[in-house]
Amino acid sequence: MPDIPKMLLASHEAKNNFDKILMAANVQDSGEARVSAHFYLTISEQFAAVLHLIEGGFSSHAPIVVRSMLEGLASLCNLVSDPAYLDQMRFDNARSDVILFDEYAAAPSMQDDKEAIAKLTEWKDKAKPLLDELKAKGFQKQDILEKFKKANMLENYVAYRVFCSFAHNQLTTLIARHAGKFELRYHEEAPPETTASVMAVALSIVCRAFETLSKFTDLRGEDLARAIDEVDGKWNAVRNARQ
Repeated sequence: MPDIPKMLLASHEAKNNFDKILMAANVQDSGEARVSAHFYLTISEQFAAVLHLIEGGFSSHAPIVVRSMLEGLASLCNLVSDPAYLDQMRFDNARSDVILFDEYAAAPSMQDDKEAIAKLTEWKDKAKPLLDELKAKGFQKQDILEKFKKANMLENYVAYRVFCSFAHNQLTTLIARHAGKFELRYHEEAPPETTASVMAVALSIVCRAFETLSKFTDLRGEDLARAIDEVDGKWNAVRNARQ
């Protein structure tokens, strides 16, 4: 059986080591570099959230956060390999904003709130020109499979789809989480093997994101690689040990 407490300790140690190195970094002076940094910081925070969920007795919900980590990593990898990918992200953001503002303004509960509708119209008027500009340049909605493929992360797509079942409360996941033989389960932990697998995926995401820091900060690739190798060694030692 996996030693979950030791895996948690190793995971916290990995994050602390990465954070010490991160604190010495200076982000390059460009929009794509700053957005890349935003992605890394979010992924690192989400990794901490995964550990807190497991420690707090909610391990069966940790995959929801790991799903977001995977999607963030795909965006990060695309951005560091092609700074122009920022325009794809700007298109996706503007498109989502326009759809949201239209749907929100059309909601029956909003029809008597003229001030709110005016504000939504104002926000849409700011987002729509950017959407039209980027659409004219050939940008269009990018589906998640295409994003993973472009990021050379196709091998992670299956894991992403599995974690989506947790986020979307699919029937299979609900049954696995709550259906007992004679009664329903509530506040019960996921099987240790599942939790260990989720932690392993989350840690691998953080390591791959950490590796990209040399692309948009002044941190050296060899220093990052050395830190990752140290984390891998300690994690593998813990993973191979059994309770």
